[in-house]
Amino acid sequence: MIEISEHHRRLKDYYGPLLTEHGENYRGMGWVTEHLQTVRFEVLSAVGDIRGASILDVGCGSGHLLDWLVERGYTGRYTGLEVQEDLVEHARANHPASKFPDARFECGEFLEVAEDYRAEYVLASGIFPLADMALLQRTVTAMFRSAETGAAFNCLSSFTPRRDPDFFMFANPLEVMAFCTGLTKAFLFRHDYLPQDFTVYLYPE
Repeated sequence: MIEISEHHRRLKDYYGPLLTEHGENYRGMGWVTEHLQTVRFEVLSAVGDIRGASILDVGCGSGHLLDWLVERGYTGRYTGLEVQEDLVEHARANHPASKFPDARFECGEFLEVAEDYRAEYVLASGIFPLADMALLQRTVTAMFRSAETGAAFNCLSSFTPRRDPDFFMFANPLEVMAFCTGLTKAFLFRHDYLPQDFTVYLYPE
């Protein structure tokens, strides 16, 4: 398994220049188009009725998922957890308590602090491209244990005919599905919205 410190280095090396060049928009968060970001949000949020639920957003970046949710009527208690300090600073600056009283952003490595967090739904969008399968499995396991009602994550798919950039992890959906059955038999698997992506919903049995 990739060491957590190495994963942090990869994140900083990849996303740092993007943030410097593009700022806090979708390109600064590593998305090629805004559509690719928002369609993942749409699918991720379909894990359940999250409109008034508590949410833990693992790898929240600068808070784009919260913005997207609030625009669609979200009123629940939101916690964003991000390992990159500069993104947490941006997220806090862009989401003051006066406008987002039920939101907080915290800096930390989820695998090191997961036991401190519980939420009805635990979500993660776009956090695995620079990981490996072992790190994905550890993270998803911790997400599921922190979720009271459901967890959802997305990942790049090895089924896509084009793998770009080639240093990203494109996970085998069948391998991920087999792993998820060891956590719960109550899950949904979606590979119907983008050719290069899949999303998994996990629920307590």
